[in-house]
Amino acid sequence: MTAAIITASASIVVAVLAFLLNQHSQIRQERRQARLVRINSQLRDLYGPLNTLVDTNEQIWEALRATILPARDERNPEAGTSEWLRWRDQALMPTNRRMRDLVVEHADLIIETEAPKPLLDFCAHILSLEVAIMEEAEGVNRRALIAHPGDEFTSYVHDSFIHLKNQQQQLLGSVT
Repeated sequence: MTAAIITASASIVVAVLAFLLNQHSQIRQERRQARLVRINSQLRDLYGPLNTLVDTNEQIWEALRATILPARDERNPEAGTSEWLRWRDQALMPTNRRMRDLVVEHADLIIETEAPKPLLDFCAHILSLEVAIMEEAEGVNRRALIAHPGDEFTSYVHDSFIHLKNQQQQLLGSVT
């Protein structure tokens, strides 16, 4: 009789332990899957398009600097050539607006708990540049009130994209 009670008790303990381990494993798997879904969304809806647009604008900007733009210390808002204005208005600004809109529309997908300074500075720059462009149409030529954050912005976007891609690959490697 005692042996039967011990055997029954051991069976119950093993069954409870197996149940708890299974639950723990299932919870870990669900968390991993939820994390993968979020990272996929961050890459698809924000950081992927943003990274591609940044790279595109940077390539155009570097080509313009090498060909038609005067040296930085020689630049003057009044001296904008029609060629530069065409590139700015038809290539760079539409892409800049799209990047700003991605950040604003998908702010919930930003990696950090608060919007990082390079993203805020970029959005503020684009808004101030839009005002400067409007003023240009009225005959007033001046620089944007807020400067482009430059390498800080491009590095943030690129580094964030790479970070998320690495996390995605890790999770894909561990998903069964």
